[in-house]
Amino acid sequence: MKVNVSKLKHHPLNTEIYLLSSIQDLIISIDEVGLLQPLVVNKKYEVLSGNRRLEAIRSLSWKKVNVELINPEPDEESNLIVHYNKQRVKSCRELLNEVFILLPGFEVGRGKRTDLTSVPQNTSGKTRDKIADTIGISSSQIGKLLFIQKTDPHYIKLIDDGHLTVSQAYLTVQRQKNQQDSLNENPDSAIENTKDFRFYNKSSHHMSEIKNNTASLIFTSPPYWNKRNYVKDGGLGNEKSDKDYVTNVVCHLKDCKRILKNDGSFFLNLGDTFNNGNLLNIPHRIVIGLQEQGWLLRNTIIWKKTNPKPSSSKTNLSQTYEFIFHLVKSLNYKYQHTLGPMKHDYKIHSSPRHRSMNPSKSKMSPYIPREGKNVGDYWSEDVVTSSVAMNIKSNGSLEHPAPFPEKIVILPILQSTDNNDLVVDPFMGTGTTGNVANSLGRRFIGYDIRTFR
Repeated sequence: MKVNVSKLKHHPLNTEIYLLSSIQDLIISIDEVGLLQPLVVNKKYEVLSGNRRLEAIRSLSWKKVNVELINPEPDEESNLIVHYNKQRVKSCRELLNEVFILLPGFEVGRGKRTDLTSVPQNTSGKTRDKIADTIGISSSQIGKLLFIQKTDPHYIKLIDDGHLTVSQAYLTVQRQKNQQDSLNENPDSAIENTKDFRFYNKSSHHMSEIKNNTASLIFTSPPYWNKRNYVKDGGLGNEKSDKDYVTNVVCHLKDCKRILKNDGSFFLNLGDTFNNGNLLNIPHRIVIGLQEQGWLLRNTIIWKKTNPKPSSSKTNLSQTYEFIFHLVKSLNYKYQHTLGPMKHDYKIHSSPRHRSMNPSKSKMSPYIPREGKNVGDYWSEDVVTSSVAMNIKSNGSLEHPAPFPEKIVILPILQSTDNNDLVVDPFMGTGTTGNVANSLGRRFIGYDIRTFR
């Protein structure tokens, strides 16, 4: 049947669950081939299926349109709306909205939800299985999304913006929750300050607890720009523009120069960020800002990550590396020559075939160098592991070399410090740098506005 377009309206549940994404392509398609399927509406002429198509035909100024009129019970309409959108590509926020809409109907004894942000405390596996089948995703995926929404809903936006996968966000939120639960259970022992490991739960913008020229090594990784919400009310990494972020990081790191010894080293780990399809070259812009403060850049190290973030892009390569910049205050910095193993070059030396055909007279002469080769500026897990193994005995004691990526911290410590030297991490996070420093016999001071350890 045909009805006047002016008579139709969006179903209120559809508006609550789904966003009306770009319909420009749909407008072009309908204009060229017409409406291939009628809109499905209830007796109030609320659209149950075809809300995007309704917007498209309104844009085309259609007067009338074909519809299929059905008369479901009010409590069936939510299921129908989700069913009609089963094949639709949906954001994680929309998937969660579907879950919250469907839960009351699948769980006996539940009252109607009051909004689309309340997270059920306990959702049985059978209930999730039923909802998963209705929505068209796995039950485990629903469980992860519910956990993320309940623990730190900001990560849902990070997933939808393409910064993280669901699994990456789930593991990150789970780790943070476990750490916070541990702190809540043992608040007195959460941070154990000793002469070898000291932590300050504050910003490192002014590290007033550290005297001038006392740190032998600074190794740190500031929050990357526009990757996640590090602080609920903003903070470093959450600036509105990449220009502001670069300026803020350079300014924040200014105190590092004061606390570092004249013969010390500063290793800065940074990753880049896309914005509107443009790779912003943020790490190098920050380093240029530090050079303008007087820092000398000795190396730009490429760290090839073992498990880089997967990319679904079909128009560019996956990002598999980050930068580690080695900066110093002067060229008279402390540096232990770090060696990596050289490949054994086994060559079979034999006489020309016309002189001797006896293989027993052939000689195998392995070339075994007395020393290794200078470590390059491309660090993979294999490079770091083998280099650590060659240098660990003469530079420190580590019973079991720490697992990657902690190994990334080991080489700078071996290169730049001696036993009992001070290592500082202005963005300590979970304390990886401090743990490695202590295991190698160095003292450590860390700063962070959040408590992880």
